[in-house]
Amino acid sequence: MTFNKIIAQYGKVYKLGKKIIKHKHIINNIPQSKIQQEFYKQEQRIHKFIKLTNDANARWKKNNNSINEYWTGY
Repeated sequence: MTFNKIIAQYGKVYKLGKKIIKHKHIINNIPQSKIQQEFYKQEQRIHKFIKLTNDANARWKKNNNSINEYWTGY
């Protein structure tokens, strides 16, 4: 896997994390009848966040040579 694809995977993690953080604002603006659905969606986001993070980290470890040492130093 290339460095760009690994970074793209972390980008997905970042975007999902932002949605998780905005949850409190979202639940303040939805009808009380739909709040349980939103909590369910939040739980799904958290599970997906964990999975994406673990996948991205595994890919990074598997392809840690995708970063050139001259870019980062020793």
